[in-house]
Amino acid sequence: MSDQLVEQLRDDIRTLIDKLTAPTKFEVSRIRNVSTSICRRWLIDKGIINLAFSLGVTPSLPALDNASHVSDVEKWSHVEFYTLGGISLAGQPINSIYKIRAGFPGHAAFSIPKKIDFPPARFLRRKCAFGQGTWFTTENVLRYMANKAGGVHFDNMREKAIDERIDEVRQRYMINSSAHTPKMSGQICVEIESDFEEQIDFCFLEMMAIAQSLCNVRFDGKRVVHMLRIGEDNTGFGDDILLGHTHHIRVNLPET
Repeated sequence: MSDQLVEQLRDDIRTLIDKLTAPTKFEVSRIRNVSTSICRRWLIDKGIINLAFSLGVTPSLPALDNASHVSDVEKWSHVEFYTLGGISLAGQPINSIYKIRAGFPGHAAFSIPKKIDFPPARFLRRKCAFGQGTWFTTENVLRYMANKAGGVHFDNMREKAIDERIDEVRQRYMINSSAHTPKMSGQICVEIESDFEEQIDFCFLEMMAIAQSLCNVRFDGKRVVHMLRIGEDNTGFGDDILLGHTHHIRVNLPET
């Protein structure tokens, strides 16, 4: 059983890397169509925990630690929108995207988040986005994308309160670069000083960040992507996978 799960994890990580990385522009629709079902299988349905148990190892998922940001947003009254992110846009890792309420001068003094390893359950519980006075966890976003947004199936009868809040925030805020500002009525553009072409909402951004963490999953603190030898040519990657606008240089791995 563990051999089959290892092979499936290898194939799923390879798929995420192939579909969600590009030198410049990637297909935004792939975030919903590709990453949601894969991440649900391994995280919500506990595939990564079951595989780790069968191998006798402890799994963890690397992600940005924004605990101080959560405290700051709850303490301040001027942040109306926040999303953590962490993927590559225009070749740079982008995180901590926010919008200040109208009438407040200056900007939020968020510290630079550091990457830490989360146990799977804690990873799902971490707060990754804020809007309409509500915090959304990684699990909230993943379940919404899988069950409400059509990532696994489309359920327009799903009326959970948290999903309704996510709908409201998605309809209100759109993330784009300063070089490509769309003309949209009724939406607030949250601009990033960059020149990428994509226009994405926070769910798509966080969904890519979730997929990125899965690509870099650790077993007993070691990168699984290296042990899996991603690709038929028996090669892997020298560093953690960064999804989005990025190139990865393949490196030969020693035999184990």
